[in-house]
Amino acid sequence: MRENEGGVSEAIGYIIIFGLVMTGIGLITLYGYPVLMKQESSANIKNMEQTMIVLQNDMKSLTYKLVPYKETTLRVSGGTLTLFNKSLTRQKFSVYRESAPGSPIWGEFQPGELRFESDKDNTVITLENGAVIERQVGITGSFMLAQPRWYMDTYAGQNTLVINYISLDNISTAEIKVRSKGVGTVRMRHFQTLFTNDQPGEQVRIQYESVPEYDYSRAWYNFLTDPNGLDMEEVAPAGSGIYRTRQNVDNIVVKEYDLVIEEL
Repeated sequence: MRENEGGVSEAIGYIIIFGLVMTGIGLITLYGYPVLMKQESSANIKNMEQTMIVLQNDMKSLTYKLVPYKETTLRVSGGTLTLFNKSLTRQKFSVYRESAPGSPIWGEFQPGELRFESDKDNTVITLENGAVIERQVGITGSFMLAQPRWYMDTYAGQNTLVINYISLDNISTAEIKVRSKGVGTVRMRHFQTLFTNDQPGEQVRIQYESVPEYDYSRAWYNFLTDPNGLDMEEVAPAGSGIYRTRQNVDNIVVKEYDLVIEEL
């Protein structure tokens, strides 16, 4: 009986081996594939974070260094990079005297926005008014990856508040430029610079108006109230988006840089 193989079936062996293979494939699909996709998404987000910081440095060259033209080659993956002209964004910045909180000194400023939206994890990275900001869609809160160039100069006993506005535009104000996956070139040029100066001699307010669907207010709150930065205080109620200097301001210097993005 030990030498009798009449009861052995190749079909049973094949079914067992096939079942083991399919079980392995199922485990990899169930557990391994999501991990791989998450790692790919994380790599894409890191890449776009660095890309936005590179574009921010290009904007610094176009504004503070007055370089007339910059061209940057970048790779967009895992999402879409979109330019929203200043006329198409509802975010606004305003500067007020403490004695006249309802009358902006220079009117309302709409900066425009260069926004990356991820396809995988609802991450949004934006370049707004010289700041690189990141947030998650559907989750309250945001944070700055790189800060804009705003500061309080206290030289010789004079408090000078310096604000650098950066607006984004393109050739057609009605156009939204979009770049999805692939390698492309961002061409930017300096259009004009507007310089204004005021001597309020009192506390100054800065107001940021956000929109619910793309709310970056928390990032600006952290920046404006940073004790090591402008050290402003939020005016009640909480979440008002209005911030006041803790001391009187002798001079306010506002420089508005208009940049044109010619290709995206």
